[in-house]
Amino acid sequence: MDFTLILPQELAERIFSYISAADLFRIACCNKVWREWSNSDMLWQPLCAAQNWIHFSTDGQLFTRGQYSCSSTGLSSPVYKGADMSKVPSLTPICFWKEVYCRAAYLQQNWAKGRYTVVPLLRGHRKRVNCLDCDGQYVVSGSDDKSARVWNLFTAHCLHVLDVHTDAVTCVVIKNDYVLTGCADNHIRIFRVQTGVFMQTLMGHSASIEHLCFDGHRVLSASADRTLRVWTLELGCCKHVLTGHEDDIQLLTMQDTLAVSTSWDRYIRMWDLETGNCIKSLSSQNQVVHCCQFDSRFLIFGGSEGLVVIIETGKEPDDVNGMHRCEGHSSDVYCLVFNEKIVCSGSADSTIRVWDFTGKCLFTFYEHIGVVRCLHLHGNRLVSGGDRKKIVVWDVQAGMLLNVVHRNPTLLHKWWVNETRIITASPESPGTLTILSYW
Repeated sequence: MDFTLILPQELAERIFSYISAADLFRIACCNKVWREWSNSDMLWQPLCAAQNWIHFSTDGQLFTRGQYSCSSTGLSSPVYKGADMSKVPSLTPICFWKEVYCRAAYLQQNWAKGRYTVVPLLRGHRKRVNCLDCDGQYVVSGSDDKSARVWNLFTAHCLHVLDVHTDAVTCVVIKNDYVLTGCADNHIRIFRVQTGVFMQTLMGHSASIEHLCFDGHRVLSASADRTLRVWTLELGCCKHVLTGHEDDIQLLTMQDTLAVSTSWDRYIRMWDLETGNCIKSLSSQNQVVHCCQFDSRFLIFGGSEGLVVIIETGKEPDDVNGMHRCEGHSSDVYCLVFNEKIVCSGSADSTIRVWDFTGKCLFTFYEHIGVVRCLHLHGNRLVSGGDRKKIVVWDVQAGMLLNVVHRNPTLLHKWWVNETRIITASPESPGTLTILSYW
């Protein structure tokens, strides 16, 4: 007996709301009536939310197809082909949130099964590419050839060449239709993404700009002059000069009104960007810090002694109960990422280790040869990049290898990763960029 024919509509809808996505797909194959019941945004939106796929409804990632001058076929093709409902005019079109779910699920399978397209190399720089950034639509790269280039992510075409620099471009950032470049000539330059028009120069540092952060309004820079500067984009002026480091600044990262910098002086400093004050100074455990990340809960860093150190940001620097040392790597730790559950670190010992927040090693991954240089963590998917052109995709919940990217055409030393693409920069000269598209 079909319960949908005898129960009130509200009760039938409540029953369907407890059914899994897999079972809803099966139900849709039973008959036309049940297909219509299962084809409801009210059912599929919560299922998308449970998978953290709500953002796909607005950010356009899964509804924009790359227009690349290449093709991929067979098992390696990431191309999604939805149901052609025009062949069955008696059925209503697939509801929006079911379409989002289908596309997102297919994307996850692409990553797990190694289905991707290798876009022809982005060429144009005459020397090594030092830096890159992307906002999901445009890519910007900076080079020793004294230029930065803006590329369209979906066509791989160069839109603008920003060639007003007088020395090597050392760092770039793109956000809110602005491109900011840091240069070895001590200057920060600001351009419009859409037009490539040069807008203004921020001057004040007395040596090369080494690091840039930008949140859309506030600019934070670190220089070889061993200072940091906080700038306001609207006024184009320096608001604070942050001093304290006694050697070259190695890393810079920013979250809201806080920033963390590390230096060869083996100290980590946390700054309040509103006041310009250093609010915390931490010893790096006698190691040079190669990587550092922080949020409201933890500050985590790794370095030359093979240690990963986890510090609770709410604790005092000398509180040993708020600090955990993750020991296991036999060489320098060059990259790390973390989420609410785990910490992942990559090392020159060719391994990746997955830790919990007490310092316990959960898994060790061994696929790389040479230095593991880059990590990206999204949910349970970890993507790692290292020497010998190697890019590997892992499932960190299961502790298992998913696949190895065998068709990466160049070495890599910088990258940008989102849910649909990997963009890498080669350390060779002339510099090139590679896009691997999983959608």
